[in-house]
Amino acid sequence: MIHSVESPKHSASVIAGVIQRLSVSQLKKHKLCPRAWFFRKVRRLPEPTIGAQNIGTEGHAQLEHYLSTGQDVLGPFAKSGAHLLPVPGPELLVEQKLDGDAPLTAGGIPFTGSVDLVNPRQLATDGVLRITDHKFTSCIEELAATAEQLADADTEPGLQMVGYGAWALGQAERFPGLRTLELEHIYYQTRGQRLAASVVASVPVEHIEREWRTKVEPQVEAMKQHAQAARADDVPANYGPACTKYGGCPFMAKCLTGESKTMSLRDKLLSKPTESTPITATVELPAVLPPDAPEPAPIQVAPKVAEQPAPKRRGRPRKAPEPTQSAAAITPPTLDSSVSEHDGSGSPAKDLDVRALFIDCIPTAWGVLQPEPLTLYVDTMARRVSQAAGVDDLRFAGSDSSLGFGKWRGALAMAVRDDPPPPGVYLALGLAHSELMQVVVEALEPSFEIVVRGVR
Repeated sequence: MIHSVESPKHSASVIAGVIQRLSVSQLKKHKLCPRAWFFRKVRRLPEPTIGAQNIGTEGHAQLEHYLSTGQDVLGPFAKSGAHLLPVPGPELLVEQKLDGDAPLTAGGIPFTGSVDLVNPRQLATDGVLRITDHKFTSCIEELAATAEQLADADTEPGLQMVGYGAWALGQAERFPGLRTLELEHIYYQTRGQRLAASVVASVPVEHIEREWRTKVEPQVEAMKQHAQAARADDVPANYGPACTKYGGCPFMAKCLTGESKTMSLRDKLLSKPTESTPITATVELPAVLPPDAPEPAPIQVAPKVAEQPAPKRRGRPRKAPEPTQSAAAITPPTLDSSVSEHDGSGSPAKDLDVRALFIDCIPTAWGVLQPEPLTLYVDTMARRVSQAAGVDDLRFAGSDSSLGFGKWRGALAMAVRDDPPPPGVYLALGLAHSELMQVVVEALEPSFEIVVRGVR
């Protein structure tokens, strides 16, 4: 487990653009999105704690106590995997520090953190050392890593386990005769049925050495460069699934707004209206790029003068005019995106009650409404339906439940249509990786004035 609480002795891991120390969790965060790592570790912006982290922290503490003392203090989640754990004993190494004797280093930078469990019982006879990390997850079937991923430092789980393996290789006196490393994840399911599973990758020490040298060391060099960036905009961002993983990136708004960009006069007026300057608030519809498209040049938007409404006419209403060039500019032909407006009346660009949904793409400019991930709304509605049906997770409702046999999809869609999110601009990223998100987006589309889909 990598501790998130930092000791007073090392109050900052990155000081004045120089990395003082690293952790495996930092490597994982940087691999997932360098800019999110920059906000957290270089700018030192706070990161909220979510409920899933609390469950994992408590479960890790129970497992540590049990493996160290043999006293069974395991809660319901941890107890589901008790049969996968070794018998407690003094030879087991529990919560081993990475910065102890012969600390783990990369690029000359020491690492902090700890390894959940090191089991040397097969070392003397077979030259095998097993390193275990405990994982508490909502769904093992969907979220568990494969053995191949645990051995590959280009993946998030592999980056962590290869790091632990590299630490073990630096302990030659402690682990003599080491030839093979067994990298293990033990998963404990926290929703639905109480399940546990073990995934093990068995690799020779040469594999660990090669992964660390060819993949991790270059990443650390990149982190050194990113730590010296003057602006967050100078650090690359991985738009896409990284924005919604682990409940959504807490730095999404700051990342999308571009903290170093100069605010235009029009934006200043819109954000701080005065009595002497009457303003009609408008929502400028953005150009939209798919996650893998190059970043466009900044768009200059001139202030618009509010038009007086035309006098009312008697008789048959006029036919709606054809779209003008300014409306077509919403989706330039060079962009791989499609826009569908479900309400042809009125102008969403001049209405603060607009609902806009961006699916697998990121807006590059907007007016007074700031984009926000749809993830929180999805989680809230799924939890509401689960509680109403009396189940932990609607996706794993049993056959005796009203949500069984896939009926949860219809129930969730009905709840979403009855209680859509408030007006705003929402981002539905990583649609292919979340069945809950797919159901919610499909149910919401008819009620949104603007729907933009990224094309891959």
